[in-house]
Parts: sequence; C-alpha cells; structure tokens
Amino acid sequence: MAVSRVLKRSGKRERFSRAKLQRSIERAAKDAGISPSRRRELALDLVDSVLDNMKKRSSMSAVELRERVLSRLDRQARSVASAWRSFDRKRK
Repeated sequence: MAVSRVLKRSGKRERFSRAKLQRSIERAAKDAGISPSRRRELALDLVDSVLDNMKKRSSMSAVELRERVLSRLDRQARSVASAWRSFDRKRK
C-alpha cells in the first residue's frame, strides 16, 4: 500500500498527487538555477525515493511529507532545498 491521502494543515484530507509533488520539486529546482533535464531527473528520483520509504502508509500529513522531501533535498541538492524554503517563507 502506498500513500493515497495527505492531511492538510486545515484538517482537510486530499488525494495524494505524485504529479503535484513532482511539480513542486521541479519549481524549486528551477528557482535554484538547475537545468531543465536535471530538474526532471532530480524530481523523479526524489519522488520515487520518498514514496518507496512510505509504502506501508496509507496517509500522512503534508507537514511530514514536506519534511521528508526537504531532508532528501538537503542531502542531494542543497540549493533546491534552499529555494523551496525561500518560497515557503515568501508564501507564509
């Protein structure tokens, strides 16, 4: 079983979207100045890696999902993690 639902901060449950997560990573990579081909490769690899570690979970909070993604980005592409955090600060 893989994650099928994400619990948002508002309490709303939303269907997990692999494409949405991939887009978020690709946008952060773009903001970090990563080339288009590397952005896609990084996003696909990261999404697969995060989801592989969550196979036994049917749901998780958006906060936990974000932290897992950022933790991996810190190890694989620090500039992308920094761009993601910068976007978060501007949005909030």
